[in-house]
Amino acid sequence: MPYALLSRLLLSILVIPFFYFLILMIGKCLGNHLTNRARYHLWFLFLFVLAIPFLQFLQTGTKLWDFSQNLLGPLFSQTKASLPGKAYETAASGSNLFTEFSISVICKTPTILPTILLILWITGMVFMTILTLFTHYKIRQRKKSSLLLQNERVRVLYESCLKEANIRKTIPIYSSAYVTSPIAIGFLSPSIIVPIHILSEMPEKDLRYILLHELIHCKHKDIFINQFMALAQIVYWFHPVVWMALKRMQNDREISCDSSVLSMLPSDEYLDYGNTLINFAETLSRFPYCTTGMGGSKKEIRNRIISIAGYKGESRWYKMKSSIILTACALVVAFVSPFLSAGADYHGNYKFHGGNINKLELESSFRGHKGSFVLYELNSGQYSIYNESQGTKRISPDSTYKIYSALVALEEGVIAPTSSSLLWNGNTYPFDEWNKNQTLDSAMKCSANWYFAELDKGTGLSSLRKYFQAMGYGNSDVSGGLGRFWAESTLKISPVEQVELLTKFYQGKLSFAPENQRTVKDSLFVSSSNGALLYGKTGTGDINGKQVNGWFIGFVETKNETYVFATNIQDTELASGSAAAKITLDILKERNIYTE
Repeated sequence: MPYALLSRLLLSILVIPFFYFLILMIGKCLGNHLTNRARYHLWFLFLFVLAIPFLQFLQTGTKLWDFSQNLLGPLFSQTKASLPGKAYETAASGSNLFTEFSISVICKTPTILPTILLILWITGMVFMTILTLFTHYKIRQRKKSSLLLQNERVRVLYESCLKEANIRKTIPIYSSAYVTSPIAIGFLSPSIIVPIHILSEMPEKDLRYILLHELIHCKHKDIFINQFMALAQIVYWFHPVVWMALKRMQNDREISCDSSVLSMLPSDEYLDYGNTLINFAETLSRFPYCTTGMGGSKKEIRNRIISIAGYKGESRWYKMKSSIILTACALVVAFVSPFLSAGADYHGNYKFHGGNINKLELESSFRGHKGSFVLYELNSGQYSIYNESQGTKRISPDSTYKIYSALVALEEGVIAPTSSSLLWNGNTYPFDEWNKNQTLDSAMKCSANWYFAELDKGTGLSSLRKYFQAMGYGNSDVSGGLGRFWAESTLKISPVEQVELLTKFYQGKLSFAPENQRTVKDSLFVSSSNGALLYGKTGTGDINGKQVNGWFIGFVETKNETYVFATNIQDTELASGSAAAKITLDILKERNIYTE
């Protein structure tokens, strides 16, 4: 869904400034213990932070087509449940075990703000991409118009610089009338272009310094890193802090390169190197991310001159100390990145780490419905999954959440195992079964919304959130409000999570009183056949009279095994809980788990 990607971007907007100022503070407070190259490498961590919101998006294998459908599809803002616009017919299994009790939620005019923001973001990226590609094209044209260096004196000097920089790989050097400063280009096959005019005008000593500078860029793969910087600028074109950080990164890169050159020179040449930078500052130009050049703004040149003036060489201990600090910073970022990724994936896909998975082929059973089936065998620990990508996708639980609504209400004392009756509130509902007093058993069987709304009201949203988070119920987001958060709104859970949670529930591993768990289990009983007991709960997501989301979750107890299952189907209008139950019973029958 677009919401998943938007949540990642919104999270990054908040996190990026923090990491930007953190890197600045590290550089300021620990600057005396960091080499100039380590200062530059700190910004690699910043680039990693920029990538975090998109890592899970790529890992889940989301297809571009599916994403575009979600982007252009309707995005709903939920209102409170209302009466359906049409009568609901019974949609039952072959044994008429499951009657459809679903009430439609009415959606206002689709909220287009998320879509507008995404379209604006993508438009900006397209513009920045075109601009970057055009710059690449211009640089490519400049290279095509350049000639391999013919000046024998400079070629000898260049060969000497290659040896001095300890570079064995051949790096071509060209001369051109269309550049004003030497530049290094080509992130896969680097080469250097020098202006024709400096070949005759520039003293050999100064030319040597500049060639060494460009060769160090090539040696350190700075042109390759530039591509990531360019990508960051494309993706985060809207974020001023990213632009500021990338500019600082460029400046630190040049200072790092200066230090690497100085480390190859005798100390009496440090001043000469700085003078070269000063003398030719006016002719050294700023180049885009597809190149590296020796130029920069006057302020950046001044900072580099200050760094050169203060350079005193780097001892082995100094480098080691710097590496330790850099490694510690990397470990901190690595430690916090899962939390950032989890936040970014708040509404997206569940990270399933289960082993022993048997992949099922059940297309015929689903009869064209998009969906997933997850089965877990308690004794053997065997998972059997149809369509794992859908099985890990978080979606609205609809009425299946009522299992845990009841469990929490029992734990909080809103109802009791021996006293779960609530008086009908007098409102008229579209189902006769709802228009009467309810117990937990009767309310669970007819899925009476008003009964569970009263339970949730007695429990309170804050307590519900606390319990949901403690048990690991999907994204635990109840911000949609009482009576609404579970019905195609903010609360999301995947079929795999449904099975994992039901397994803990069945095994009594949730932090609830055993008596309360038995009471809820009894309310889920559906039927028995040939010594097997079937427990379950359906759920239907109905939007504007169209059934778009169908659930059936539960478990089957047999003599030798207990099977926990979750079936979810999605459609434009024909995905109901009873349809999901019918599919489930067919699958269980085919596998000789439960036969009617």
